[in-house]
Amino acid sequence: MLHARNPRGERFALKRLRRSDGEGGDDGLAEARRAAFDAEYDAHRVLSPLRGFPRLYGRGRVGEDSVIVMEWVEGVTLEEAARALAVDDEGRLSPLTVARIGRDLFDLLARMAYVEGGLAHRDVAPRNIMIDTGQLSVADQVEEGAFQLVLIDFGSAVPLESADSSLTARWGAPLGATADFAAPEMLTDDVSGAVARRRSLAVDVYAAAGVLYQMMEGHPPYDLSFAGRSQREGRSAYRIKTEFSAETPAGAHGSAADVRAVLASEPEVAVAVGRAAAELDSAPAPHRVRAALSAVDDQLAEVLMACLVPEQSRRPQAREVREALALFCSQYADNVARSLRGEPLAPCPLGGAAATAARRRRRLRRATRVAVDALSAAVAVGGAVAAGLLTQDMAVAFPAGQPLWSGPMPGLAVSVALLLPLAGALIARGSERGTGFGFARGLLGSLLGGTVAGLLASLTAWPSESVSDALYAVLFLAVVAPLPGLVADWALALPPLSSASSTAPLARPVLPWGAVPSEDRAI
Repeated sequence: MLHARNPRGERFALKRLRRSDGEGGDDGLAEARRAAFDAEYDAHRVLSPLRGFPRLYGRGRVGEDSVIVMEWVEGVTLEEAARALAVDDEGRLSPLTVARIGRDLFDLLARMAYVEGGLAHRDVAPRNIMIDTGQLSVADQVEEGAFQLVLIDFGSAVPLESADSSLTARWGAPLGATADFAAPEMLTDDVSGAVARRRSLAVDVYAAAGVLYQMMEGHPPYDLSFAGRSQREGRSAYRIKTEFSAETPAGAHGSAADVRAVLASEPEVAVAVGRAAAELDSAPAPHRVRAALSAVDDQLAEVLMACLVPEQSRRPQAREVREALALFCSQYADNVARSLRGEPLAPCPLGGAAATAARRRRRLRRATRVAVDALSAAVAVGGAVAAGLLTQDMAVAFPAGQPLWSGPMPGLAVSVALLLPLAGALIARGSERGTGFGFARGLLGSLLGGTVAGLLASLTAWPSESVSDALYAVLFLAVVAPLPGLVADWALALPPLSSASSTAPLARPVLPWGAVPSEDRAI
């Protein structure tokens, strides 16, 4: 890769195809390499307008060599960044950081599925993923919890719906696919339909999960070195990946001899542990913290292992993995607290299960709201109807003291008056259902309706004091009856507590777990 500047000082990256590189007079190989270079340009051109991919400016020649001119991305590769972000001596990253990088990486892969016809990169590896540091440094992006990832090198990319390119038809697997992360179908030509299976977004899902596995565990899912293959009786990389399951990653917390040393490099996680520990009766022991964090990290491991299956049909789609990882990140601190308390974790389901669970939660919340609203209305209407029936044809005078009218009381008038709080709540709430403002308006409307009904009851001369006392009791019930419905509408319209961000300030400051406050510093 070369770089160049224009007269304005703008930098560009040039990818060069040298005519003499490896051709050795083989016209077929030269033709295949030119076809691959053209295919790379076409793939890059499709993705260039999307965020997360270098902008493409064109192509040309440097001497006798073809070049592709593209945006110069100021940043570091994920391979370089991972070494700097490691939280232990084995090169493991914080599981929360891994999940956030994975969320943003699978977001890029999901966008590739949305371009016309779809596009598979087919060489997703740490050296082909960059963190753009043009605006924020890597450290700042870690602190922000979001990464500006850029996917580069489309030499192996292929449209999903086009016919086989000359490169694929002649040479099988694309050049440069990284074996440590490549899906099994990318590593052999000896299986029927292998070429067709390579034209699938599932190969990128597998490779991206392998990248995250390496960041979480400090090494790829499989040891494909000579020594590693010797331990597997000299099996090929394809056979190792199809005949053996990768070990489930334990992560930095599960593998730590002293979890406090790991948390010293994870200030955000340490603060989450500190917040949760502050709510316990006593400070948790290190082994308890390690077990709690490992239980949460297991959710991330489950997502990765679901992607690392040899059968394409069983791998989730990129967008499903992105959603699961986003959920894992958003509820991480909450799950740490749950785990320390010994409570079940809020799940981050994957694929169809995630959609089914979300629909089930929405239906349950909707049904609960409807049931509470119906119960509130039933109580208010029932009390009003009962009072109307009991006061039907009672001899009353209005107003008391100097009556302008006297005679038998219409029970319907009493029922209507007692329904004023419910009507006031519904009218005042209006379209603000499910908001705090709507709740406040509904409560005020119920109180105003009750005030009007109470005023009418106090101005009426009833046959006995016991009748008026009973009516005031029913009126109190009528004012209170709409409140459960208003509360349900508001509370059940909020995001579930399990997925809410646990960033609300505590009543008292909390240090990261394990930190010792200085005696001369105010806490």
